[in-house]
Amino acid sequence: MPYLWGGTNPSKGLDCSGFTQLVYRSQGVELPRVSAQQATAGRAVPSLEQAQPGDLLFFDYSPSRPGIDHVGIYVGDGQMIAAPQPGEVVKLQAAGQPSLIRRVLPDGAA
Repeated sequence: MPYLWGGTNPSKGLDCSGFTQLVYRSQGVELPRVSAQQATAGRAVPSLEQAQPGDLLFFDYSPSRPGIDHVGIYVGDGQMIAAPQPGEVVKLQAAGQPSLIRRVLPDGAA
């Protein structure tokens, strides 16, 4: 599935927060539309070492615009699935160093 900035329709493409919103909606969990708003959902997880599959990983990649601008879903073993950026597709990738981690599912529900 291709990345599409502002995308919320899987037949056309998804951006990072459109992807996470679609995945969680399929599980009965409603998330806000954009990553900065999604970063307020659920409860904080202190570190990647304590993250569970299904946790949301948030990143601040734009030094010119402080704040959260990317989100992915942790799948375990230091990996996440995300819609990364224009020209790429939804894919599995290294989790890196998230700025923030949030748990929106009940413990053990991934």
